[in-house]
Amino acid sequence: MPSPQAPATWLFSKERETIWIIRPEAYLLLVFGPGSVRKQYRFGGEGEMQLFRVTMAEHLTSTGWILWGVDRERRRDQRRRAGRSSPDRRVPPEARGTTAGSQLLEL
Repeated sequence: MPSPQAPATWLFSKERETIWIIRPEAYLLLVFGPGSVRKQYRFGGEGEMQLFRVTMAEHLTSTGWILWGVDRERRRDQRRRAGRSSPDRRVPPEARGTTAGSQLLEL
């Protein structure tokens, strides 16, 4: 299944309520809110899904909802294609190959 070509989540707010829209798959939208409302929408293609999403956003903004935040799908970029040079990137190069116990003794 193709990856999303648009942001993966949108957050709308109005007074003390929120609507969170998530796009976990290419043609699936999950809507949480307002309150306990939960809905799922599955689409046959990108055009159909985009038309629905834009229409929903226009309706929400015309009724007083504010687009508070957008989060892009980060996994789409596959930033970790190359392997790491060490098992734990947080360990400074000079400490690699030593054990925690020996580091304590050296201090």
